[in-house]
Amino acid sequence: MTLKCDTRILDSLIRQTSKGDKGAAIGYFDDSGKHPRSGATAYEIAAINNFGAPESNIPERPFVTDGAFEGELPTSASMKRGVRKIHKGASTYHKEIREAAKIQKNYISAQLVLAQFQYARNAEATVASKGFNSPMFETGWLQKQIDIKYD
Repeated sequence: MTLKCDTRILDSLIRQTSKGDKGAAIGYFDDSGKHPRSGATAYEIAAINNFGAPESNIPERPFVTDGAFEGELPTSASMKRGVRKIHKGASTYHKEIREAAKIQKNYISAQLVLAQFQYARNAEATVASKGFNSPMFETGWLQKQIDIKYD
């Protein structure tokens, strides 16, 4: 018995991934923007808020970690649908990886919005100096710094 396998679609997918985006990273990066008042990078501010800084009385507010976790299933589902579309010739790998990355980015962004309700409040001194309890959300600056990098 001879088994034949049509590998044209797989061959096309291999060609696509060798020419461009192979994957995506979503979040805050070392080269992110600097905060206009403090000069700290978005990466530093996000890391401090996500993991906390007990020595500075900053509690853990894991919006990046939680957002990535919450977005994991929808992002995976998007990639599964994408593979089917690629298989049918209705899409490309690059388009689908970019779509999945946008979904993950939206989940991290949404978690930042929810952070003001889910995590510890700022210290009274912080509220007094900034004018509100949730500067990560209310200024909008940190939300705009979420980035996608493709490799």
